Amino acid sequence: MFKEILKLLLFFFLRLIPKDKNLLVFGDRAGKRFADNSRYLFLYLSKNYREIKCIWVTKEKKIFEYLNNKKLNCVYSNSLKGFYYTLRAKYHLFNFVEEDINKFTTYFSDCILLWHGVLPKKLSIPDKHHQKNFANKNLDKFLIYPNKMMAQNILNHFVDKKYELFVSGLPRNILLNSNENNDDDDYYRTDDENKFLKEIKKKNRKIIGYFPTWREDGLELFRDIKNFDQLKEFNEILKKNNLSILIKKHMNSEKKDTHRFYNANIEKIYEYMKLLSNFEFVEYDFDLNSILKCCDVLISDYSGVIFDYLLLDRPIIIYAPDYENYLKKGFSMDPTKENFCYFAKDFNQLQNLINDYSRNKKDFNDSHKKNREKIRNIIFAENNIEKLIKLITN
Repeated sequence: MFKEILKLLLFFFLRLIPKDKNLLVFGDRAGKRFADNSRYLFLYLSKNYREIKCIWVTKEKKIFEYLNNKKLNCVYSNSLKGFYYTLRAKYHLFNFVEEDINKFTTYFSDCILLWHGVLPKKLSIPDKHHQKNFANKNLDKFLIYPNKMMAQNILNHFVDKKYELFVSGLPRNILLNSNENNDDDDYYRTDDENKFLKEIKKKNRKIIGYFPTWREDGLELFRDIKNFDQLKEFNEILKKNNLSILIKKHMNSEKKDTHRFYNANIEKIYEYMKLLSNFEFVEYDFDLNSILKCCDVLISDYSGVIFDYLLLDRPIIIYAPDYENYLKKGFSMDPTKENFCYFAKDFNQLQNLINDYSRNKKDFNDSHKKNREKIRNIIFAENNIEKLIKLITN
């Protein structure tokens, strides 16, 4: 009871602070990264709506120095400036939880949860839902999602039902909505991402991106291989066909993320793969959507990247040796049932599909083309962020 009274008092006190209608604050991954939807929206608004003051809030010195060197506004979350801007902002915009910006001030602010893509897998639902508390009833809190059908999966995940759905395109897909590279693309990538892509291009290989979702045991990479020699043989297939496989661990599986479920055993396979000539690696700080355009084929499982990749209209392989486990947990959309991608139940089937791609790239690409378009139109019922801009600027 005392806790609820304290929240009410804080709510009324903080609402006395006048808001600046032209001030927005952004954050990601508890202040550790400059990535995902909030990053692209921050950059888009900073470039195209200069009357709005966009502030990135971070805990990382590297991000702070990088953005300020780029003449973009960035403050430390625990600084006086950080508190000032978070108290005055019209909206807090973030990808995961309030702590992306400031756990305290974001909770008592109007905010827009941009989330991090469209999820095929079902999220957990609390045993008991509570009604919105007084503060949330009197705040504007929106969840951004590109379709209404699959958004319920996210809305149900929050115990107090605090978010209202707003259907809009996702800012993180700015780079993917045109299949061609253009001069504007470099602006949305960091210097390190642009440098990495140039190095990849120099090798003149076809690129297969492998970006699996996180598992509860923290071991998502090539789950069903029996020994590392299988990866060595796979590397020979890649060399023979002038292919590279591009690997990115899930954020939870990066040591520097300090996630509570991080499993150090993933480093064993990761370190071995680094010894192989045709394996390439994407850094933790890189935003995944910034490098998707370089991938000619995508390998994933139940990560939302499979839906983003539909915007490029290129082949997708679902590689899921633990498919039966995910079937028990449930899907908001099971990609193996919609016939828009290939399905490999084990490592051998995956290698066979890579060989099929190498033998006839056009046929491999065209096999699911019609269904890719069909599913893309369902997933991205809204694919333009100007609707979101109108919400922000109204």
